[in-house]
Amino acid sequence: MLKLELKRIFSKKLNVLAVGLMVILAAVFSGFAATSNRYVDAHGTVSTGMLATRKLVENKNGYAGALTEAELTKIVVQYKAVMAQSQEEQDANYGTLYQPIDDILNFMISVLTPDAGYDETVLDSVTEDSVQDFYTWYRGNMKWMADQYGNVQYLEKKYSEIILPLQYESYGAWDTMIMYAETYSIVLAILVGFICAGIFADDFQTKADAVFFASKYGRSKAIKNKILAGAVATTMIYWTGIVLLSAISFGIMGTSGMHTPYQMSEAYSIYIMTYGQYYALTVACGYIASLLAASLAMLVAAKMHTISVAVCIPFFLYCLLPFIGRVLSSYTKVFNLIPTILTNVEASVRVPLLYQIGTHVIRQVPLVMVMYTVLSIVLLPLIYRSFRRYGRA
Repeated sequence: MLKLELKRIFSKKLNVLAVGLMVILAAVFSGFAATSNRYVDAHGTVSTGMLATRKLVENKNGYAGALTEAELTKIVVQYKAVMAQSQEEQDANYGTLYQPIDDILNFMISVLTPDAGYDETVLDSVTEDSVQDFYTWYRGNMKWMADQYGNVQYLEKKYSEIILPLQYESYGAWDTMIMYAETYSIVLAILVGFICAGIFADDFQTKADAVFFASKYGRSKAIKNKILAGAVATTMIYWTGIVLLSAISFGIMGTSGMHTPYQMSEAYSIYIMTYGQYYALTVACGYIASLLAASLAMLVAAKMHTISVAVCIPFFLYCLLPFIGRVLSSYTKVFNLIPTILTNVEASVRVPLLYQIGTHVIRQVPLVMVMYTVLSIVLLPLIYRSFRRYGRA
């Protein structure tokens, strides 16, 4: 029966078109990702083609390795030398002097401005002598940040997990892909919602509902197989799309920076992870978003016996609700736990939002992941009961 339901899903013309759209968008998004990085060569020529990211990685990886204070001192000396040049000289030497150390300079600025926005001028006050105490400053600022945000013991424990000195490798491909994976996961959640809603609405649209419920297992095993087919279809569609997007994109851009700590970009993030782990977190959250979209779409379709309202659920959750949450989040913390967090991990991991449940402290993203995984599962029996009771008083 499960094979029959899956065959029905993937033989429906609209669903075939939806899967085809998924494949096309994976290729399109991969193209956008691969051409979104800007590389300047030694002659000042700018390129953004398919090979730009690989050239940029090669350019920056001349400084790959442990960012010891001695290495940072060299970076500061080079930065000061660049800033002492005229604007014309800076432009001419950008690809050989400034571009290779850009990521490292961003890291230093992030460390030196824990309570402010990006301010490049902070580097002007750094000297060759003072940078020798760079990691002492970093540790001191971690303690200060923990005091500012509360839950001092938890934050200090998290910050202690950061291994210093940081190991650097150009992470541009991963940084780029996280943004595109989030966008693509929204598309997949909407497509999954559309496909799964049809599982419970098709029998009513084709007027075959009487035959379905009159069959021997029409109110038991058949419904369970519909729900299982929805879960299997969601898993197949989501991971096929994500694997395709990742394979094309990383095949073009390479995988440099997989083991680079995320703190290279956000020095005081409480998510202690590498860029490879960050990408895994992003796609895992996207999968939960698709499961939630599928469960809600199937529940609405089972109750209303139509696909029209059910297909709007994922669009509302991941396209409209973010704007509502942005407006109202200052009034209530509830909007810091809405499903849109699952498709906007990039913004969430920058902010130290913590929740305390009894004696346990949990970060925003893991809490949201647990909440909506549980909700997706809890909705399944409700789908079963709603569809099973059709036609009964």
